[in-house]
Amino acid sequence: MNHGLIRWLLDLDVIPPDAQGVRLVWEHAWPGWVWVVLLLGAALLSAWSYTRLLGPARGRAVLAVTRTLLVVLILLIISGPMLQQPRETVEQDWVIVLVDRSASMNISDVQASPSAVQGGRLSRDDQLRLLLREHAQMWQHLAEARHVVWLGFHDATFNLPTASPASRAADLAAPVDLGEPSGRRTRLNAALEQALQRAAARAVSGIVLFSDGRTTDPPTRAIISRLRSDKISVFAVGLGSSEPFGDLAIRSVEAPQRAFIRDEVPVVVELDQLGSAVGGAPAVVRLIDETTGQELDRVELPDWGDSIDRPGRVAMTARPLLAGEATWKVVVQSDQPDLVSENNVRTFRIELIDRPLRVLFVDGYPRWEYRYLKNLLIREKSIESSVMLISADRDFAQEGNQPISRLPRSPEEFAPFDVILLGDVPASFFSPEQLDMIRDHVAQRGAGLLWIGGERYTPSTYAGTVLADLLPMRGSLALRAIGSPVNMVPTALADRLGLLRLASDDHAGWPRELAEASFGWSRLHYAQRIEPGRLKPTAEVLAETAAEFRGARLPLVIHLRYGAGQIVYVATDETWRWRYGRGELLPERFWVQIIRMLGRESLAGLGDAATLDVNPRRLTTSQAMRINLELLDARLAQESRLSIAAIVETSDGTPIAEIELHRLDRSSRLDRDRVANYAATFVPGVSGQLRVRINDPTLADLTLEVPIEVYAPDDELRRPETDHPLLEVLAAQTGGRMLAPDELDQLPSLLPNRSVRTINPITERIWDSPLAFGLLLLLAAGEWVGRKLIRLA
Repeated sequence: MNHGLIRWLLDLDVIPPDAQGVRLVWEHAWPGWVWVVLLLGAALLSAWSYTRLLGPARGRAVLAVTRTLLVVLILLIISGPMLQQPRETVEQDWVIVLVDRSASMNISDVQASPSAVQGGRLSRDDQLRLLLREHAQMWQHLAEARHVVWLGFHDATFNLPTASPASRAADLAAPVDLGEPSGRRTRLNAALEQALQRAAARAVSGIVLFSDGRTTDPPTRAIISRLRSDKISVFAVGLGSSEPFGDLAIRSVEAPQRAFIRDEVPVVVELDQLGSAVGGAPAVVRLIDETTGQELDRVELPDWGDSIDRPGRVAMTARPLLAGEATWKVVVQSDQPDLVSENNVRTFRIELIDRPLRVLFVDGYPRWEYRYLKNLLIREKSIESSVMLISADRDFAQEGNQPISRLPRSPEEFAPFDVILLGDVPASFFSPEQLDMIRDHVAQRGAGLLWIGGERYTPSTYAGTVLADLLPMRGSLALRAIGSPVNMVPTALADRLGLLRLASDDHAGWPRELAEASFGWSRLHYAQRIEPGRLKPTAEVLAETAAEFRGARLPLVIHLRYGAGQIVYVATDETWRWRYGRGELLPERFWVQIIRMLGRESLAGLGDAATLDVNPRRLTTSQAMRINLELLDARLAQESRLSIAAIVETSDGTPIAEIELHRLDRSSRLDRDRVANYAATFVPGVSGQLRVRINDPTLADLTLEVPIEVYAPDDELRRPETDHPLLEVLAAQTGGRMLAPDELDQLPSLLPNRSVRTINPITERIWDSPLAFGLLLLLAAGEWVGRKLIRLA
């Protein structure tokens, strides 16, 4: 075929010179018997035509053969001889590989060798990478025979790039670059839909699905029907352990932003038991100073067996000794490896102040509660107290670490006090200006106010005064006694605030002796009757009666926020009775914990010209948060700005939303307190560790920002266990199969061959070629010349 003369004789233009397998075909192919009849007929006709002619027999025979060949050549030309080069195209079928790249792939629940990471466990992502490496040759052969498309998915579906040489070296010939699993949710149904869209109008032999099965978007009937109608099977490879696992995680940590050194600083840790598995090994919650590594406190969580009642809240206490900025962290450690190690640690910052807590205690007469509480304040080294007993003679030397001879008469004289204790003292003892100063001291400076109810003056004489706003009850303030001895028990709020933990074991809570009337000595013989329905909407009960009265427990210790400060009202003056058989331990813990909590709040705005608060600080993506900005500096508060800009951003500074904080109405209480207050409500919509920051040039020097945590309700890390049954049902409904990791090498034999072969040969006619014309002319001329030679023409 490479010879130029032959190509010219056959008039070949299309068939390439180096073509292989070229064959002769017919444009009008006749059956074999037709060819036999035609050849015999041509021979007989030619022989008959020269039989009757005169001439040499040998010459006539040669001419008969020549005519036969001429007739045969004409028949061949009529049948349309052609040269054909076979040519075949194959359209490879597709294999779509869907790889789960959600954050649940980081969970370590795959049993491995003891030398493996995570104490003998691999993460699901490690298991996936190991599978791809172990079957690298299979994937290579599969890619040679089929078109393999690699797609990653979590809340979106995306292409997985072919692994670079560096990635292949690091991952030992992994076929693709998987990247890091980071999606917060898995949308399996959407991934299947997008995979089918990617392979539209193409032959797909199957979908290979690598996943743990955990998804917020399971396959619908519509997608399963479409897969079945297109005869596309799903071959699922279940990653992770099929055994259910639980995960103990830190949900939130509540701690004050500032505290006194040598103070009992409460840190309340909320725990989550993630997953459906119950039971677990013992664990310990540790509070650690990150700078020094010192363990400040620890709480042991015992093995809770087959119960799901592991404590949801753990109250811890630290007694810091060094002043300054400190970083503390809460760590949850279990005897068994944890599934998600990232949620076992939570850090926070706290500023520690080196000065005593300053308390002003004013009471009307020397009742038993006054005597013991006064001695307690003097004895407590972390508290400096000034005590004023108004019923004392003029020559009576007032007591306390810092004695005073008269009450403060100006805001500057009230300023040093972190907490004001008002016992059973008449409101008339204070001038109207002093009552205003106390209110302002609480609302603006964040001081704490502790009321101790009494039989004579508190709270009845404060009706109609400005301090009535600082009492937690509405209506008449003439409170009558309950009328019978009662026992006190704390509420869940007290536990959340780290209060009223009076038992010898710091983490045991409330002593049983104080809650049960059978002990006798713990009963409070006098307590004011405050109906729950008379409490103000913002009032919260810290402790209540152990027994019910008319179907409800009566509040005994009530908490109320007012402006920047906090207020606690104690409706009894009988806690001194708890000294029976116990000494000062129980009353001391009761009062000191409340006083320290109130005093700690005064540090929140210590020296600040403005404070920013966000409530709640841990919320879902669809939950609203309240942002409040208080301008405490008189110069800033007097500016007539109607709004202040704030920004919500990620921890690395990426903006999410801009918010306008609008100034509250002049009729608001805080405006009457001469504090400029701005507020707004915002729904974050995105999850992660975020922060709210004031974005105003005039407040830039104050660094007003608050960290918040936003989580998605459907965050799959809240359900860390796998869902292999979902994958198994999906595979069965689509005609596929659920493959165990060690069965992955069977995949090529399970995938049907749906490649499309197309026959498209190259043909060229040769009946009109120079060779055909030359042979025809040669035979015709040869017969004519032969006839002339033997004189038959």
